[in-house]
Amino acid sequence: MVVIFSLISGLLAYSSFAPIGVWWCAPLSLAILIHLLNDVRLQHRLIATAIFGAAFFGPLLAWSNTYVGDIPWFILTILQIVITLPMAIIPLSRNRNLILFPSMWVADEFIRGHFPFSGFGWGRLAFGQADSPYSQLARIGGAPLISFFVALVAIGIYLISQRRTAVALTLLTSLTVFSLVIASTRAALPSRNYAVLAVQGGVPSLGLDFNSRATAVFENHLKATSDYLSRHAFRPDVVLWPENSIDVDPFKDSVVRGQLQTLSDRFHLPFIVGAVLQDGPHFQNASILWEPHIGPSSIYIKRHLTPFGEYIPLRGLAQIVSPYAKNVIDFLPGKKIATHKIGRATIAPIICFELLDDASGRAMANQSNAFVVQTNSATFGRSSESDQQLGITRIRAIEHQRYVVSVSTSGISALVDPRGRVTDQTALDRSAVIATTIGLSNAQTISDRFGSPIETILILFPPFVGIVGATRRTRRRVGRRWGR
Repeated sequence: MVVIFSLISGLLAYSSFAPIGVWWCAPLSLAILIHLLNDVRLQHRLIATAIFGAAFFGPLLAWSNTYVGDIPWFILTILQIVITLPMAIIPLSRNRNLILFPSMWVADEFIRGHFPFSGFGWGRLAFGQADSPYSQLARIGGAPLISFFVALVAIGIYLISQRRTAVALTLLTSLTVFSLVIASTRAALPSRNYAVLAVQGGVPSLGLDFNSRATAVFENHLKATSDYLSRHAFRPDVVLWPENSIDVDPFKDSVVRGQLQTLSDRFHLPFIVGAVLQDGPHFQNASILWEPHIGPSSIYIKRHLTPFGEYIPLRGLAQIVSPYAKNVIDFLPGKKIATHKIGRATIAPIICFELLDDASGRAMANQSNAFVVQTNSATFGRSSESDQQLGITRIRAIEHQRYVVSVSTSGISALVDPRGRVTDQTALDRSAVIATTIGLSNAQTISDRFGSPIETILILFPPFVGIVGATRRTRRRVGRRWGR
């Protein structure tokens, strides 16, 4: 039964993410996990947690094997399971230990998001909760608070299963009221009066060699943009191209540079483009503001690089595990924040993997009034990666109270409003454009101001309360003993 319930728990956690995307599966999953962690035997708890992790992370991260084989996917899954195993150390059979579970879960997500090699926080439960009634909590404490809340709801469900109905209803009612209060205090959406054109130009073919023919991806985006602007009266304030939309270095290729400048000059429009720049033997992943009659005016270099994608840690071992590792030339990370100023807009570029970085998002939000997420999903084919990334984008839009335009080469491009709603969306692996307007906002959320300390409190405060309570009980027992 332990094996069956562990499998069900893990599969339910997975089901809260795309492509299934049923948010309430997450708290139900953790409620079952809590039941499993009530076992008094450490061995049983470890087995249950390992099976839960396999059933959760295995299918969730299946997109990572799309073109590189099963071994990297298997290793990534095992790593996530190993980091989750410490959840089994503290038995929850003692009711007072229940208060530790939400903190344990948030701490687990923190570790997975930071270690090793800068971490991989894709499986944070918050990222599957954009449609939940408590998604607006992201404004207060970001992803950690939502995950903490999921764990609290799970405790309520577990207590109902234990027929502790009064305590469960008190907890769930309190959580519901708190969620409603937060949702009712959200600010009005800013006026949508800033026009953007997001271009998903497509790639010659899906796969690791999507840019194998020089300038092919660039030409797709050049043509899609020119065709749309020539045939429609819509004139944006800025044109947005995705990550890797310029598949050669525009500072070294005079033809590409000239074509982009001609297009910008012809329609008198600024472009925010994604390009791969060459720095000696290394590359840099860049977001560039390209202005009419001026050229490049601001450049942001991606700071949080993708391990094993944009650089290879433990290269010798990695090349044994995967033959593709030897083909990866290490990228160099950027060292500073840069935003793109276009008229009234100060647009913060978030490049793909950086969506997972809480600190980077807060830093960008505090220096901008809109976000563009530039991404490239060609290397993941038609998998659920792009859908799952859109779920993360939705939570980030709520967290920072920004309109977010997510633009991809071939995945899903979309416009997300500050309430996490998708108002425009393209189809997967299809050339398309989104012509729309966004609102600009300089609002600073509580999460933007105090996000990191809030996460620390969520991790440390409940254990602190538990330690204080245990200390007081010990003192009372000692006092009674000495008083006899």
